[in-house]
Amino acid sequence: MKTLNKILLTLASILALMSCEKDGEKIYLQSLGSDELIATTDKVVLSVETSQKVVLSFAWKGQDVQISDTTVGTAAKAKNYMEVSLSEDFSGQIYKDETTSNSIAYKGGELNSIVNGLGAKVGEANNVFFRLGSATGENIPYAYSNVVKVAVTPYVMDMNTGIVVEATDQNEVVGETGVILYSPEANGIYSGFMFIPYGWYHYFLKEGNGLMWGTAGDEGAFHITSDAGNNRQNMWFPGTTGCYYVNVNTKEATWDALYISSLAISGLSEEPINLTLDKENNLWIASFTATEAGEKVITISGNGDQWNVETGTNDGAGIPVNVAFANENNNLVLADNAGNISVTIPEAGECTIKLDLINPNDRKVYVEAGGTDIPEEPEVKEYIYVMGIDSDKYEFNNKIYLFNEDNIEYAGIRNVVPSQWGYYFFNADAWGNDSEYKYGKSDNTANTNTNGELLKGGTEIPALTENGLYLFEVSLKNLTYKTTKIGDKIYLYNGMTNGGLIAMTPTDIAGEFSTVLELSSDSEWGMKFYLFDDWSYNFVDGGENKLYYNGTNKDGNGIAVKAGKYTVKANIIEKTYSIEPIKE
Repeated sequence: MKTLNKILLTLASILALMSCEKDGEKIYLQSLGSDELIATTDKVVLSVETSQKVVLSFAWKGQDVQISDTTVGTAAKAKNYMEVSLSEDFSGQIYKDETTSNSIAYKGGELNSIVNGLGAKVGEANNVFFRLGSATGENIPYAYSNVVKVAVTPYVMDMNTGIVVEATDQNEVVGETGVILYSPEANGIYSGFMFIPYGWYHYFLKEGNGLMWGTAGDEGAFHITSDAGNNRQNMWFPGTTGCYYVNVNTKEATWDALYISSLAISGLSEEPINLTLDKENNLWIASFTATEAGEKVITISGNGDQWNVETGTNDGAGIPVNVAFANENNNLVLADNAGNISVTIPEAGECTIKLDLINPNDRKVYVEAGGTDIPEEPEVKEYIYVMGIDSDKYEFNNKIYLFNEDNIEYAGIRNVVPSQWGYYFFNADAWGNDSEYKYGKSDNTANTNTNGELLKGGTEIPALTENGLYLFEVSLKNLTYKTTKIGDKIYLYNGMTNGGLIAMTPTDIAGEFSTVLELSSDSEWGMKFYLFDDWSYNFVDGGENKLYYNGTNKDGNGIAVKAGKYTVKANIIEKTYSIEPIKE
């Protein structure tokens, strides 16, 4: 387009001159004069924090192209170039930036790239010189402005490292986690292992240029954007906590996560040794009995689930895959097939093998002398109790039920009158400290009264602030909890193609909601109940007028309903429903 504009400009000027010469006259374009360049500051200290902020601006008075005969027009326009150099006389390397306006502004990251490219010294104030060059054509000499000197202190822009920044479910930044993803080519594609402390973990990824990447809210899970004005939200993991291999591709604006559900090591004994995830230390570990000291060749393989833009994050949507590791330049990497890896056994007898994946440039497996205590998973039961949600009574009468055995995950809705001392979860039918699951680590700032980590025998979770219906979700495998307030409505889906959600209003019975449903034909997909109007948490047919809590899973059988007009009621505490025909 620029080339086309130049051609048209040249043709217009030639035609104008030819027309004048036919009349015996010559018309001339006059040269531009120099212009005064003004800067907003004479000193700039750059950092990652200023990378997305305007730190330096220039302005000048625009010039119009003059022609000797004012009765004749011209298509010629002045072109402005901002030139930047470390040499005051601009004899060295020059960075050139074309502009068509009467001002130009530089963000911190952009200015940092320019001066680093010119050879500025990082961490020191460098005299950087700016001038404006203006001309009316390619072969016409530039008219230069005054030279402006600005002291610029650049920083090292590390585009190899993406910093994981924890966030809340309300998109509030909690802080940097110390976990990084790595881009070997510094090309905006980052990868690495992350150990997720609780289900639906939320985070942003911050690049060295200061860009913060999160979910593109209008596009959904695993689509990302760095534009805060594009409904940017945090990125979130599926509901399963544990070990994930994460790829964030800023070029394609997507990310994906491989959940590793199990790993085993072959070569240390006759049978493979299963590894256990040590969540406290972000390690995979196992104890074994070594028959002798010395070098051993092992392989590491396992199973997992792949999550990406195709799967979303709904429960059960992950694609089952095989997982394998190999050694590449003394660093463990994921591979299609398990490769041979050497380890040193320090002594015969009880030993512990550890797989450390957290540092993307130093992933390793090693053996230490002595055994270790392997964390035991809790017993899977049909239900657990929520304590401290019935005023100040702590009684065994508020159950929530198992709905995901793999994660030992429980969920249920209870009518809450908060205790002043807080609440917790209990997985036995009689008192005992070994059965109490309470507030997580005191140094975990992400913990709130509605979301966070659990700790066996900790302190009470801070009290809920309002009476009403709440959804409790608890994983005793992942040691996480999430508590969500239910509004004054729930919603019914009539099971029809293009059918929307119908609001249900509360009755006088706690947890019960009612509405009128009218169908001109039989329900195609079956009726379902949703807790919110965003098609997320739902109940499906549990048989015999019972409801089954389905979480955020989109599958599950709807309730068959024939054509007609009905009063429909659903009790989300008792998980029951009724459909009564309305006789006209």
